[in-house]
Amino acid sequence: MMTLAKRLLFFSIIFLTSCSSLTKEVNTLDIISLTGNTMGTTYSIKYSSSKKNNSEVLSNKKKIDDMLKEINIQMSTYIPESEISQFNSYKSTNWFNISSDFNYVVLESFEYYKLSNGGYDITVQPLVNLWGFGPDKFLYPPSKTEIDSVKQFIGQNLIEVEGGKIRKKDPRVQIDLSSIAKGFAVDKIFDFLKKYEDIFVEIGGEIRTKSTNKSWKIGITSPSIDNISNDIEKIITLDNMSMATSGNYRNFFIFDDNFYHHEIDTRTGSPIQSNIGSISIISTTSCMDADALSTMFYTMSPEEISEIVEEDDNIESFIILLNDDESYKKVLSKNFPDS
Repeated sequence: MMTLAKRLLFFSIIFLTSCSSLTKEVNTLDIISLTGNTMGTTYSIKYSSSKKNNSEVLSNKKKIDDMLKEINIQMSTYIPESEISQFNSYKSTNWFNISSDFNYVVLESFEYYKLSNGGYDITVQPLVNLWGFGPDKFLYPPSKTEIDSVKQFIGQNLIEVEGGKIRKKDPRVQIDLSSIAKGFAVDKIFDFLKKYEDIFVEIGGEIRTKSTNKSWKIGITSPSIDNISNDIEKIITLDNMSMATSGNYRNFFIFDDNFYHHEIDTRTGSPIQSNIGSISIISTTSCMDADALSTMFYTMSPEEISEIVEEDDNIESFIILLNDDESYKKVLSKNFPDS
C-alpha cells in the first residue's frame, strides 16, 4: 500500500480572522496572542482571558516553548540527538527506551496503519531520504535498483512498541513521525490551555479550536505551486474542532520537466501519482487525528476517502481535485463546515 512523509513547510491552511462574537460577553474578554518557531515552521496561539495578566502570559509562553522543545527533542529527524534520530541510527534489533509521549504517538500511528490497510506507514523515512526530502539535497531521481534496495526494509510491521520501548525487526528500519507529531503538539498545547474559554492553536497549518464566546474563521488556500500570495479557495468556521491539510504543491522538485513531490508511494517507492491537489480533514476528536488522517487519505482515491468519512461521524473532508486542464473540482463531505 501507499504511504508518505508529511509536508515540511506546508501552509495550506492560514488564519484569516482572529474571531467574531458569539455572545455579548466578548467585549469583556481580551485575546492573548502568542507566536514563535517550532518544528521547522511557526506557531500561532490565541486564547481569551477576562483580565490580561502579563506574568501569566509570560509563564504560558515559556511553558509552551518548553513543551515544544521537548517534543522536538523526541520526534524531530532534523535534530541528531533527538530520540527518533538516535533510534533511526540504532543498528540493532534490541529494545530501545523511549519517552511516554514518543511511545504514545508511535502506538497511535498503528491505528492509522491498520485503518488504511498499510497505506499509512511511518517507516517511510529511508524513501524520504532517497528522494531528497530529508537532510540531503535532491540531485536526480533514484534508480529502480536504489528504490528496490530500500523497499526491502520498509513496513510498519517491522517495528514493535511495548512498555516504553521500541525495537526494529530489521536494523535498517527508520521512522518518520512528521505526519502526526504536529497534530500531537497542537493537542498537548490545547490541553495545557483548556481552562480558557476560547482557544486557537496552530502549528504549521494544523489547527485546533475551542469556542465559547468567540468563533474562529479559517481560510483554505488554492493547491497551486504558483499560489505565492496564498489565494483563498474556501473560508470556514472552525469551532470546537481540529483541521489539517495534506497536498503535493509546497514541497517538490522539478527535474527534466518532471514533477516530483514529497508524497511517497511505498508500493512503487516513488512519489504518489494522484489528481488530489489537497485534502483538508476536520476532526471532532483531536488534531492528531486530523493530521494523521489527512496524510493517510492522500494515499487513497476520492471514492475510498468518501466511504470512510461517511461512516465516521467524527470527521469531514474537503478534497480539491486537479483536472487535466489545470482547473479544480471541489469535493466536500456532507457536513463539512461553511463560512
